[in-house]
Amino acid sequence: MASITTDAVTTTGTFLSEPSTTAFSLGTSRSLAIGATSANLALTPTCRFVSLQPVGGNHCHFVIGVGAQTATASSHYLRTGERITLAVPPDANIAAIQGTGAATTLYITELLD
Repeated sequence: MASITTDAVTTTGTFLSEPSTTAFSLGTSRSLAIGATSANLALTPTCRFVSLQPVGGNHCHFVIGVGAQTATASSHYLRTGERITLAVPPDANIAAIQGTGAATTLYITELLD
């Protein structure tokens, strides 16, 4: 039986050894203009996943949670031009703040399962 360790917790089970595909339905397309101060945005309550991509500047920091959020320079990091897809809780909010460089726009695609 295989095991995987994440954040010092080891889980035993069966894991895929080949790439898999997950199909999502497109939800709302959003953009969040971010600067030196954290900006918060409420996602659609039924949204279950988001795809994030920052454009402009060098990177941004973001945080996702229930209720209003505040991003800081210690929050999760995403480099400009990179894209990440994440699961989000029901009634999620996302907050972001620019990293170094110019003002940044965070493009958010809500994905439904």
